[in-house]
Amino acid sequence: MNKRAILEKINAAQQELSDAEANVGKVLRELKVAVRADKSLIGEALEAAFSKVKLASKDLVELQKLIESALD
Repeated sequence: MNKRAILEKINAAQQELSDAEANVGKVLRELKVAVRADKSLIGEALEAAFSKVKLASKDLVELQKLIESALD
């Protein structure tokens, strides 16, 4: 894998983490003011944000392995 591809993976992972952070922040703000009935909707949004965090984490692990193999 070349340098450009590695940098693209890094940028994608950073964007996914940034999106997830924004989503979690939004959910937490909504959770503070939500009535009980609305909390199920918030739970769905929180699950979506958590999925993005997991995906970004997986991408960063793959990226680390790529970099390590490139340095060998």
